[in-house]
Amino acid sequence: MQILSLPAMTPAVSCPGGGVWVLGFFDGVHSGHQALLAAAGSLAEQTAGAVGVWTFDALPKAGELLTDGTERARLLGAYGVRWLVTESFGAVSHLSGEAFFRDVLLNRFAPSAIVCGFNFRFGANGACSAEDLVRWGKEAGVMVHVETPCLRDARPVSSTWIRSLVREGDMEKAAELLTRPYGIAGIVEHGKALGRKLGFPTANLRLPQRKIAPSRGIYACTVRFADASGQPVTKMGVCNIGSRPTVNGDAADITVETWILDFTGDLYGKTLEIAFVKKIREEKRFDSLEALKAQVYRDADAVRQYFAGKTESGKHGTGGCSFTI
Repeated sequence: MQILSLPAMTPAVSCPGGGVWVLGFFDGVHSGHQALLAAAGSLAEQTAGAVGVWTFDALPKAGELLTDGTERARLLGAYGVRWLVTESFGAVSHLSGEAFFRDVLLNRFAPSAIVCGFNFRFGANGACSAEDLVRWGKEAGVMVHVETPCLRDARPVSSTWIRSLVREGDMEKAAELLTRPYGIAGIVEHGKALGRKLGFPTANLRLPQRKIAPSRGIYACTVRFADASGQPVTKMGVCNIGSRPTVNGDAADITVETWILDFTGDLYGKTLEIAFVKKIREEKRFDSLEALKAQVYRDADAVRQYFAGKTESGKHGTGGCSFTI
């Protein structure tokens, strides 16, 4: 996939004409977005063109997001996108809807077709809708396909909905809408090694900036990393997101600590991908380290039982839970 990042309006963009261009921000690249990409792929097959995505570099009102730019690009590429053009929000937010259609879409990309969602808004202050895009497309001889809502529980799937699910810790519902577990990635840092002393060594990460954090608590998760030979490995784990109130008096000191089950080895400085599969319980303060230790072992049993049940039901084993593609 070719990626072009445009900090300002660029009249000439080196993308081939005749492609099918999909419009949107694509935070999460969820099931609704996947429907857009599938529709674009079908149109591209009919016209012998490639699928391109036009998007913003940021969504000012969204705050924390489900995916950063690197994740979005990787996921879009996995769904067949050949070109990804990322535009500075400030460079185009002042344009009228008609100027956006003419100067950004027609003049730069010469598309054979344009695809957007039913609720796509564009133009200064979001003044224009998908219906305006259809109208201008007809006048210019360019097909505009408006994808109908992707419904779950009689409700359109949206990034906003999934963000709220993640914040609430409802990781199973979030995974259903995303079509994969929600996850984060980070580099393992040195901690106080208290878990190791208690018999459950943990890999410690900091929450990535601007990524939504699941609510505080204990999660069944999968952990993907490279082993000593550089080969990818996926293991199940017990993950605590929170301030560790039993051993830490700073409630604002939030960390991600994961006990990787059935694994021994040195992971300091390595990148881990943690996919949150199910919330097991809320974080709590224990009266003693022994009580904490006993509970963590019960959590590990609960995680093992959860994944055993998933494997027996045929939904997935631990190898199918990585949040990357």
